[in-house]
Amino acid sequence: MLSMRKEFAAQLRLAVPVVAVNLSLMSMNIVDSAMMGHVSTAGFAAVRQGHAVFWVPTAFALGVLMALDPLVSQAVGARDEGAISRSLQRGLLLALLLSLPVALLMLGASDLLQWLGQPPAIIAVAADYAQTCAWGLPGLLLFAALRRSLESMGRVAPLVVVVVVANLVNGLLDWLLIRGELGFPKMGAHGCALATVACSYVMPCLLIAITRRKLLPHLFPWVPRAFSVGPLMRMLWLGLPIGFTMALEIGAFNAVTFVMGWFGEAEIAANGIVLSLASVSFMVPLGLGTAAAVRVGRAVGAGDRLRMRQAARVALLCGALAMCGFVVIFVSMPGLLLSAFSKDPSVLALALTFMPFAAAFQLFDGLQVVAGGVLRGVGDVRFPMLANFFGYWILALPLGVLWARRWGGGPQALWCALGVALAFVATVLVLRVRSQLAGDIRRLDLETASNASAGKVKVQ
Repeated sequence: MLSMRKEFAAQLRLAVPVVAVNLSLMSMNIVDSAMMGHVSTAGFAAVRQGHAVFWVPTAFALGVLMALDPLVSQAVGARDEGAISRSLQRGLLLALLLSLPVALLMLGASDLLQWLGQPPAIIAVAADYAQTCAWGLPGLLLFAALRRSLESMGRVAPLVVVVVVANLVNGLLDWLLIRGELGFPKMGAHGCALATVACSYVMPCLLIAITRRKLLPHLFPWVPRAFSVGPLMRMLWLGLPIGFTMALEIGAFNAVTFVMGWFGEAEIAANGIVLSLASVSFMVPLGLGTAAAVRVGRAVGAGDRLRMRQAARVALLCGALAMCGFVVIFVSMPGLLLSAFSKDPSVLALALTFMPFAAAFQLFDGLQVVAGGVLRGVGDVRFPMLANFFGYWILALPLGVLWARRWGGGPQALWCALGVALAFVATVLVLRVRSQLAGDIRRLDLETASNASAGKVKVQ
């Protein structure tokens, strides 16, 4: 029990700042949405659809960079400074390589929105929003690579400072550019996107400046082995299933956003409001999942089986308790939460019907993301991808679309289907954690081709 209490304290010391970072990053999107919602319902709907187009491929790239979680944390646990440097430098290179193809995908935003049957009045604005945000991808992905590495090293306080500053910059630029204050042109959704681009470059530059003493020894000198094609491709191979897992989940929620477009602008706006609230609550277990990946990864690197199992149990318990708190909040004050985003009575009334579904799946959402973090810490990355694919795209989305469109369930049926998916994914991932922790787990190795299989852990 004493060691469990120590593990609980260690995870909280890591998780609380990570959760603060997650919430601060999410609050940038919340501020964007809230400011646009008070300008016009159509503008809010356009930003939500443009955001959906932009974030599915971006989430894939961010997920690929999560390969740094097990690689750096296991190297920290093994006290292997050389492996930390190689992983960080490969992560930065991979971030730059990923930014170009993701940005190019935004060129087809308008055609995609038309193909998905979105309201014609918002397509041009939504496409412009996605394409403008694409200019910030190099900075955003570089920040993500630096962030994953610093979190795995236990250096999270500077991240909090950076995202707080970024929020202040974003809020100020939104106020100036969306509304046209202090003589600036009133740019609406385009100004919102420009604010996002600016913050995408502020964050990595400020982070390097603050943490230069910790980062520079790992950034310079450049390690020639860090740019060897073989290990870099093996890192990519490790990250791809994580990227697909992120894209599958976020893509499913965004697919629901596009289906809402078949009903009308009010449905898009109402769905966007509730989705924003659910995304805020999701940031808490996402931070706990990151802490779990780091703590489990360090235990793997140190060869400490007992500490690995304790870290997994504590993480799952914390995730369940945190999300029970959000259930209470969503049930007890839905009107107050929703009114922060819009004053349109029809939008608020519709959003109110979605809130019980969002409250009902909070526990499952927390368990599945924390369990995914535990599995990422040991290097098991393919099983979560398969679970997400089946739960969302084979089970929930077909059921939700049929129920909503053909069986008369309306837009509420889509949220119910998402709850079914989360319950399924949470159950199978928790069972997978139990199975994995019962076996032998050893450290990842990218340096030799014989140890290249992502999803299996190998002795270095």
